[in-house]
Amino acid sequence: MALQFEASCPNGLCPGWSVILKGEIPAEANKFEINFLCEHDDRIAFHFNPRFTESDIICNSYLANHWGQEERVSNFPFGVEEPFQIEIYSDNDNFNVYIDETMVMQYKHRVEELKTITKVQVVNDITISSLEITKKHFF
Repeated sequence: MALQFEASCPNGLCPGWSVILKGEIPAEANKFEINFLCEHDDRIAFHFNPRFTESDIICNSYLANHWGQEERVSNFPFGVEEPFQIEIYSDNDNFNVYIDETMVMQYKHRVEELKTITKVQVVNDITISSLEITKKHFF
């Protein structure tokens, strides 16, 4: 696992926060991951994992020492060495994932205590040009 970025938000990243990542996929890429992690344990509230060898996006959660039911997105919008923007916005019920401003999926929260989601990390095959964490207002 090659850590590319990690940030903590002790007051919690969910709900109401948005992570906006701009980047590019290197030519030799296999996969990358964006993980929303819980404080004080090894839980992964949301695992966003584009896999270039499968042309799928795999999403899941790691809770109680095991992976849950995978959710897959087969509409694969990434191209090698093409710039993209991913926004992951958390509301009270879901992680909402936008790629280049098009919604590609909603992932229902599997962690009840949303305030325990305090860290975001980006790992593996990605070149990050910018990453912004911002609070959004509910409408």
